[in-house]
Amino acid sequence: MSNVERPAVDGNWERTFVTNTGPWSVGEIWIDRESARYCLLVRPEHCNATGAMHGGAMATFLDGHGIVVIPLEEDGSNHTPTISLHVDFLAPPLAGDWLVAHVELIKTTRTMIFTQAIARVGERVMARSHAIYRNNL
Repeated sequence: MSNVERPAVDGNWERTFVTNTGPWSVGEIWIDRESARYCLLVRPEHCNATGAMHGGAMATFLDGHGIVVIPLEEDGSNHTPTISLHVDFLAPPLAGDWLVAHVELIKTTRTMIFTQAIARVGERVMARSHAIYRNNL
């Protein structure tokens, strides 16, 4: 899957892909490290029978906090597995929407990394989440 379209949101976006999440993945995402954000163009394959983004797709997308705030090695040698992920689903993004997660690094300890994020389409809040990752840095 390749999306030549850049995010319809101002920012210094760099294209990447979510991989190794099993047989299903959210695919292409864009990261703006300077603003601690990442985004996804919601596609039909991310949506359920009602045409709204599937909760599992939203959770997989929101499990990406770490890619923005944790400096990972290219070879994945310092991968930071998820310990806990909590998602509040507030409104459903639709196919064609640019879903943008604004991430905040809350705290880093010797063994854990705490983050939170708000996911929006434009100014509309779609979801909020918080995550704990194992600190392998």
